[in-house]
Amino acid sequence: MLKHYLYLLLVIYSWGLCAQGNGQANIFMDSTSFLIGDQVSMQLVVNVPAGTPFSFPTINDLLDKEKLELIDQQKSTLIQGDVNDTYQQTILLTAWEPGSYQIPELVFSYPKNKTTVEIKSAPLMLTVLAPEVTGDSTYVADIKTILAEEANFLDHLYSFFTHPVVLALLMLALAFLAFYVFTQRQKRSKAIVPKTAEEIALEQLAALEANNFLEQNKTKEYHTSISLILRTYINGRFKIKALERPTSEFMPKIKGHYLLKKSLYDEFKTVLEHADLIKYAKASPLDIANKKALSLCFELIHSIQAILEEEAKQVSN
Repeated sequence: MLKHYLYLLLVIYSWGLCAQGNGQANIFMDSTSFLIGDQVSMQLVVNVPAGTPFSFPTINDLLDKEKLELIDQQKSTLIQGDVNDTYQQTILLTAWEPGSYQIPELVFSYPKNKTTVEIKSAPLMLTVLAPEVTGDSTYVADIKTILAEEANFLDHLYSFFTHPVVLALLMLALAFLAFYVFTQRQKRSKAIVPKTAEEIALEQLAALEANNFLEQNKTKEYHTSISLILRTYINGRFKIKALERPTSEFMPKIKGHYLLKKSLYDEFKTVLEHADLIKYAKASPLDIANKKALSLCFELIHSIQAILEEEAKQVSN
């Protein structure tokens, strides 16, 4: 009976790997519940085969249809791997009416063998809340006659700055300032250092922690996100194909690596195996295992980051 169960698990897992062969798209939100006018960050993470020409779609129309306002759409960042490339893009949005909203299914596509491959992200529900109003909102004050006042210091100051000559000088000064800021930004942009694999992984883990999946009983989404973050990190740091392969194939390759403490290896492997069981075999983990999985991820990344920083200090000295 156990043999049949293991065989069924292997088949289900193989289907999952085939689905990941063309890529995978995920959405991470700062929060799925916020007040009217509050700005929330949405991060798109897409994995595609290495070297694939790819760009993020324009989602303005999709957000407008849901009455969500796009505040800012940053340029995408790329983490190159041997087999897969990981693209990231951060979008800032808000809403002005209370109610339930849906981040619609996003379709990403790229050319492959004279055909177009589509990757779809799962839709995500958002809740926008109205602030509580206190006090007597029915009271209307009497209309009083507006009295003319003598010009004060601020009035004279306003008259001075609205003079045509002064306005022309101010416009010239603003133009010079804008040119100076532009040139300084150009210089800084050339010196920008790309984020390390550890910095990107820690940002993704922090975003996952803020999503409160466990409080919403979304254990499958929670462990699937952990597995994706760790596999993407292994691909970026150790240059090992981890996104499309079983845990038992790639984990032995990093066993004994000087960046990975021996005390963390077994727990690291257990977290990935539990995520596989939850995702493909619909296992139900204990609450303590859920919390420990995320804390171990932070501990693992911080441990490797500390070793790399120590190496950098020794090289500089």
